[in-house]
Amino acid sequence: MELTVQSLIAELGLELASGHESANTHVRWVHSTELPDPTPWLRGGELLLTTGIQLDGPKVQRELIERLADHEIAGLGFGTGFTHKRLPAALLTAARKRSFPLFEVPYELPFIAITERAFAQLVNERYEILQRNMVGDVLAEALTGHLYPEELQARLRPFGIGEQMAVLAFKLADPDVAAAPLERILESERVRSLVAIRGGLLCAVVDASAGSGSERAGEPAPVALARRIRAELSIRFGEVRAAASRTAATQSLRLSFHEARCALEAVRLQNGDGPDVASYVDLGAFQLLLSLQDDDALISYCRNVLGPVEQKEGEYGDELLRSLDVFIEHNGHWEKAAGALYCHRHTLRYRIRRIEQLTGRDCSKARDRIEFWLALRGRELAR
Repeated sequence: MELTVQSLIAELGLELASGHESANTHVRWVHSTELPDPTPWLRGGELLLTTGIQLDGPKVQRELIERLADHEIAGLGFGTGFTHKRLPAALLTAARKRSFPLFEVPYELPFIAITERAFAQLVNERYEILQRNMVGDVLAEALTGHLYPEELQARLRPFGIGEQMAVLAFKLADPDVAAAPLERILESERVRSLVAIRGGLLCAVVDASAGSGSERAGEPAPVALARRIRAELSIRFGEVRAAASRTAATQSLRLSFHEARCALEAVRLQNGDGPDVASYVDLGAFQLLLSLQDDDALISYCRNVLGPVEQKEGEYGDELLRSLDVFIEHNGHWEKAAGALYCHRHTLRYRIRRIEQLTGRDCSKARDRIEFWLALRGRELAR
């Protein structure tokens, strides 16, 4: 269970005095402090506890709330019965103005009881993440393509995934923190699933057996499900990009994962003109790469195009290929590509010339740029 101000005070039988709409943000740690300005020693996301010994006037009370809110502190627990018999009016008014989570800690409840309860939740949360990473090993192994269909189905059966499934992929700032909420959303949707982090994406392999899921307004059930999940995750975690594969046999898990991942990438390249949930209809040229069922043939093509760079430049080869990728994404615009790479345009020109020398291709020619782009994308699929 994810630790939030709301979940913690609910366990303790306390009530929020303000900031109800902000009380579900993740709490990273808990600190006790009596400093009028503790923010220089905080990173953000902490829950603070104080008796307000040094908060002896309205001005310093208002300033504390302003500092904490600006520093993205999760909330403040204010101990009464010491210097203050109740929550100071100025403190409460400032907290309500900023929608900042504030709650009263009565004298009978020691701060240590709060910190112990919070730390217990944090330990459980980390344990869940560890378990999820181990579950992620199942997905990682499945994506190698080395499991027989019967073995793959056996690995997924404990998660309630039958003979039909789909893959949902979500791109957001912190997939680890969003994993547990995603599981709860899927549970509320009554969808059996395997949630894991893979390639920086928050992924869900969802059961799509007969009778599970439903279509909405004619769109495939996985897309409709991904849209509902994206809406809920966006409320809590800000910008979220989403994609869904088609429903397919469980043995096609690897292809379905890459279909969802490539759909996300294809929509990203559209510079904001794509749908809110990407799907196979958005794949474009990626469809050509995904249609290649022979991994050896794909690897052979990529090596034929990019191999000279990887073989002759060693570790620097990766930097050259990254520069090539960004250069092509920016349609050969030297200034924009150099800016994205944080290098001088002359440095980028040198790198592109070196790639042309090694491969015998010319980036000024459309055909060669297309071959480079296909090889770069195929290189990702073949990893």
